[in-house]
Amino acid sequence: MKISRNICVVLIFLLQNLNAQTSSLEKINLSNWGFIYLPKAMEVQSGIYKQILDDSKKEFSVNAERVVFQQKGLNNGENKETYARVIIRTDTGTETFPNLNTEKINVTDLSDLNKSFKEQTYESANNPTFPVKIINWNAVKISTINGQKCINYSYTRKMGSNSETYSEFFIFWKGKKQHTINIEYRINEISKWKTELLNCVNSLRIK
Repeated sequence: MKISRNICVVLIFLLQNLNAQTSSLEKINLSNWGFIYLPKAMEVQSGIYKQILDDSKKEFSVNAERVVFQQKGLNNGENKETYARVIIRTDTGTETFPNLNTEKINVTDLSDLNKSFKEQTYESANNPTFPVKIINWNAVKISTINGQKCINYSYTRKMGSNSETYSEFFIFWKGKKQHTINIEYRINEISKWKTELLNCVNSLRIK
C-alpha cells in the first residue's frame, strides 16, 4: 500500500508539472483538425495566422493550409544567427488514406513508403535553382505521437556554403487529409533546438 501511495504521489507531481509547463505556452489551433503548443523560443511567421482576443488563454487560431514556427525575433529582422523551423502543412488527396492506427504495416509497406518519400526528397533536392545535397537519409518508420501513429523519416542536407541542416518529418493520415509536421535545425545547433522542437511535436493533439 505504501508503494502504491508513493506511485500516486509521483504521478500527481508529474501531471501538475506538465500542466504548469503547457499552461505557460501559446496554444495554436490548427483549423479544425488539432492543436499544438508554440515553443517559448519561437514565434509564428507573421501574416498567416489570426489571433483570438483572449490573452488569458494565450490561444491563437490558424486556418491556413501551411503554418511556420520560427526562432523568435525573426519577424522583426532579429535573431538571424540561428535557424529553427516547425512547418505544419495539410494536403488533401482524392482518395482516402489508410488508417495507420488500425492498418498493419509490414516490412514491404515500409520499404515502399521509404522508396516513395526518398525519391520525392531527392527529386526536390535536384532543383537547379536551389540545389541541395542530401548528406544522410534515415529510413521511414512508424512512430506514435499521443496515441496517433505516423510516418516518420529524416535526413541531413546541405545547401551551398550553408551549415548542414537536420530535417525530420511526421506525417499523419486522416480520411483524405495528410497532415505533415516538419522540424528543422542546423546540425551544429542540435543542443540548442532538438529537445525544444521534439517537445513541440509531442504536444500535438489530433481531434
